[in-house]
Amino acid sequence: MQVSTTQYLNSTYSKDLSAKEPKSSLGKDDFMKLLTAQMSNQDPLKPTDDTQMLAQLAQFSSLEQLTALNTTAENSNAALSAINVTNAVGYIGKAVVAGGANVHKGSDGCSPVYYTVPEGVDTIKAHVYDASKKIVDTVVLSGTGEGEHTFTWNGTNTQGSLPEGQYSVGFEARDKNGKLVQVGSKVAGKVTGVTSQDGKTVLELEGGRTVNLVDITRVEQPSTENNEEDESDNS
Repeated sequence: MQVSTTQYLNSTYSKDLSAKEPKSSLGKDDFMKLLTAQMSNQDPLKPTDDTQMLAQLAQFSSLEQLTALNTTAENSNAALSAINVTNAVGYIGKAVVAGGANVHKGSDGCSPVYYTVPEGVDTIKAHVYDASKKIVDTVVLSGTGEGEHTFTWNGTNTQGSLPEGQYSVGFEARDKNGKLVQVGSKVAGKVTGVTSQDGKTVLELEGGRTVNLVDITRVEQPSTENNEEDESDNS
């Protein structure tokens, strides 16, 4: 008696379907079990054709190679992520500029956001969002000329001063016809730590802000004056 794939799977998994989630694909162990079951239950008078057997063995070999390749790729990605984090440690203590729009409001004010205006912009508004992505303030900006400008939020709205914490800024730029124009933005700050999130290397900035390592456009060495001040403070 020759056992079909459907018969084998039904007999193997029917007892515990309620306890296990069904597989979406067969692994190499499942493939080998199917092949073994077919050989064990084949009709001696009508054995499996050699050509069919060779094709099945070739499929198993390909499946095994793909499984090994996938494991190797996963290990390589993990190793690469670890290397990126290790290399990024060198940024700690340095000032960086990176693509982003995060703002930190502290006791001494708000961190600035740098925005780049392309040609043909007529009006620009800066929408400030709180941690829940709700707009808490909107500022009409005067810096509409082509080039880079700086926006430093004052930390207040029509209701008064807002709490210290993390905010973000979205820029709404329009041309003379009212059409939206894309505006790029960057943030700057001193790196205080490095983390890995969802396979990405993330730099932590002072004030709790974060930027992706790949978004960095500029790195500055700590100034000599600051180093001397730190040493004098510690002495």
